[in-house]
Amino acid sequence: MRLPTVCVEYLDSLLAYLNSQGVRPSQLHAIMRLKPEEHITEHGRFPLRLFEMMLDAGSQLLADPYLGAHAGAHSSKQAWGMVSYLGMSAPSTREAVNAVVDFSRLLIDHGDVEFAELDDNLSCLSWVVPPRQQPSRQLVEFFFTSWYQVNKPVLDRWCSKREIHFSHSGPSDCMEIENIIDAPVHYNSTANCVIIDSHFLDRPSRFPHSAIHSSLVQAARAELANLQMVDRIVKDVLECIVRQLPEGMPKLEDVAAELGLASRTLQRRLNNTETNFKGLVDDARKQRSKKLISDGNMGLLDISAELGFSDQSAFQKAFKRWFGQAPGRYRMSQHILN
Repeated sequence: MRLPTVCVEYLDSLLAYLNSQGVRPSQLHAIMRLKPEEHITEHGRFPLRLFEMMLDAGSQLLADPYLGAHAGAHSSKQAWGMVSYLGMSAPSTREAVNAVVDFSRLLIDHGDVEFAELDDNLSCLSWVVPPRQQPSRQLVEFFFTSWYQVNKPVLDRWCSKREIHFSHSGPSDCMEIENIIDAPVHYNSTANCVIIDSHFLDRPSRFPHSAIHSSLVQAARAELANLQMVDRIVKDVLECIVRQLPEGMPKLEDVAAELGLASRTLQRRLNNTETNFKGLVDDARKQRSKKLISDGNMGLLDISAELGFSDQSAFQKAFKRWFGQAPGRYRMSQHILN
């Protein structure tokens, strides 16, 4: 499936900080074995895993275990792109927070930002991600520290209660990172979140302007739709591959023809999703095989043919690679569980 991405403003902000600390591009290239600028998509997105690699590389080069927090604390409103301007122009701080909730995927296309009022006095802004796809410590600290930095002028003016919580572990003494962020920090918490005064939400934002805010909301929705379109092309290709599997190994040109696209157009769109056709074929076979095995109505030979394998042994080898056990044993374990 499509790999998560971050906005290019995050990349620019991190590169600017590393440069200010004397890190040369050649040093990053030597560690990462790639040039980050060559991996920016035409939609201005950068792969999340490469961004995490850059944070780790910067931490190594600067011998700084708090690189994510340092880079986040030195970021400007530009690092939050359109979401920053949505917040500044919102009629109230509550609507500014709602903009982060609604459009956080424009920043990091992974998981969701959620908002909850804990009681009459406290509210919580948290980043919720799939349990098996947890972001790195450096990325979490960059994300929350940069949000805090962008909103610090308003927080300093109106918010007496503010804490940052991280679910990952950290030192027992939080003094160093608290000095970086200029706020209380708690490790080993139940969630990655910011806790603030609830009354702060009804204060005015920095530059409230309803007309500008409304226009920015429309623009943000259009950008979000572009991201969702990427999801749709991957979904359409996967469904087309599944339909073509019984006829043998699907070919990109055949899938493109069924979708009414030129082969080059489909290839370009897949390149923009940070996936490749071969990987999608493998993913489609994996998903389909699990369903067919679990149903229990087809023999292994028929399943291998349904998935476009040349013989049953090739299917069994692939299934063991996907799920760690032979298809027959997997089916038996599913029957026992059910």
